Amino acid sequence: MSQFTPIFRPGIPGFIPDAWIISSNDGLEAPPVVAVHGITRNVDEMVEHLRPRASAVERTVVIPHFHKSHWPRYQRAACNQRSDWALLRLISALRNEALVGSGRFDLSGYSGGAQFAHRFAWLYPDMVGRLCATAPGWWTFPDTEVAWPYGIGQGGGGAQGFQKTANLVRFLDRRIVVCVGGDDLMRDDNLHKGAAIDSQQGTSRVERAARWCQAAETAARSRGLSPAISFRILPGCGHSFSECVSSGGLDRDFVAPSPHHGHRNATYGSHSLNSPQYLERTAA
Repeated sequence: MSQFTPIFRPGIPGFIPDAWIISSNDGLEAPPVVAVHGITRNVDEMVEHLRPRASAVERTVVIPHFHKSHWPRYQRAACNQRSDWALLRLISALRNEALVGSGRFDLSGYSGGAQFAHRFAWLYPDMVGRLCATAPGWWTFPDTEVAWPYGIGQGGGGAQGFQKTANLVRFLDRRIVVCVGGDDLMRDDNLHKGAAIDSQQGTSRVERAARWCQAAETAARSRGLSPAISFRILPGCGHSFSECVSSGGLDRDFVAPSPHHGHRNATYGSHSLNSPQYLERTAA
């Protein structure tokens, strides 16, 4: 097995984010995984917890650092500071440096990083392979009647110009894994709250994740797709990345085996929305 080593790559302030690259020197052909941090921006924690998994499945992992001073609202992707453009520049630079390949990359995010990840995939569906969104505080729903970023309708300032509605089928036509800690029920200060969003999405991260999965599955089926959307509750885990990895095995969802690198029969441990585990958690 190759030895995977984290390498720090400095960026350009306000233009290209700093990044940690977990990789080997063996020239692996598997597409990389881009893993996006939450609003605490604890990238060191993410490097520590994802390095063993990257080595085990032999996949390069790119962990960008969206500094608060330059990208304070990176979660929205198409924000005033355009964190989506910042990631595009980072990926272009890594390709030019032969650190990642030219094809699609898988995209995973935790909390605020999950907000960024699924919105980036809305905007650039052809760039993203598998999507893993874990415990975002709120979602962009596949609803053409609701303005961005709550839905994919017109509006939303900096997001105008993107054909989000036209991207709907391409966004849904992929492997999507949604995870959330079973105990992630607190309405903390970082949870976007209010009568309108609570009515649309629910009152906790668990309820919001479930509603989004149901909405995405419905939207996919109504457009003739067979949805590949998985919903996994991590038992006994709250809103903590390290706890979700150590107790819930989130690293396996974040960094899945590549189907293009000898792992075609891989499974991802998903649960149906009607599974006993899901019903037990929501009934509590």
